[in-house]
Amino acid sequence: MATDLEERHWEELKAAMVRGGAPEVIRFIDSIEDGETRRTVYAIAQKRFGNRKDTDRNFDALIDIVTEGIGDTLQQALVAEDGEEAWKLTDFANRLSYNLSADLAECWPGDDAPRERHHFEAGLRAAEDCIRWRRELGKPPDRRAMAYWIAGMHQLSLANLHEARGAFETASGLARLAVLGTGRDEIKAGSDFGVLLYAGYLGIVRAMLGESEGRAQYEAACEAFDATAAKAEGEEKEDAVFGAEQLRWVARKFLPETANSQH
Repeated sequence: MATDLEERHWEELKAAMVRGGAPEVIRFIDSIEDGETRRTVYAIAQKRFGNRKDTDRNFDALIDIVTEGIGDTLQQALVAEDGEEAWKLTDFANRLSYNLSADLAECWPGDDAPRERHHFEAGLRAAEDCIRWRRELGKPPDRRAMAYWIAGMHQLSLANLHEARGAFETASGLARLAVLGTGRDEIKAGSDFGVLLYAGYLGIVRAMLGESEGRAQYEAACEAFDATAAKAEGEEKEDAVFGAEQLRWVARKFLPETANSQH
């Protein structure tokens, strides 16, 4: 739930957008003297202007605003007094960048907002920044896998199929590494969410490249999510349902002839 402070800032952000679009929003945020507050308001702007339920959201404005927030945060990191503070600030920029990349991706069930090629290009740049930062920040494999996955999604949208395949392969490998030895690194019911999701994406792009095993890999991931949802409860069930829905949504976009497992 949004806090009262978030709601107040959101009203100010909306008013600035009406007055003068993204430049006015940026001017409003940059007028805030305290660096931590500015970061908070940039994060609110990313969250609310990027709301996937808003079908007429302005992706160009979102890119401009969040890119400015990332730049401001990195500038704060450059003048930070100690390494720990610089790490935290760079990590904040990393999160803003990841969320921007995710907002620009066309992989979310029910989100039919029109996107253009330059939106995917911006999303890919943001994802590539995340890949670099998460390596430099020493993030664990599952966090690094997420960055490769979102990069792969934008490569898919840009019809760079071999690059998408490589990104999804890396995401899959990192996801399996994160749960190695737990028995959750296989394509089966109850396996790790990332392991199943990235395997499904890899299957989609392999099928697009004409690899005979691709479609079976995609379908196996969907079936594993379905089997997990059938026996799980709570958050695990919700995640499994969402994972299957996302894979099928993307498959319908990129594999139009896909009819199997379209529930």
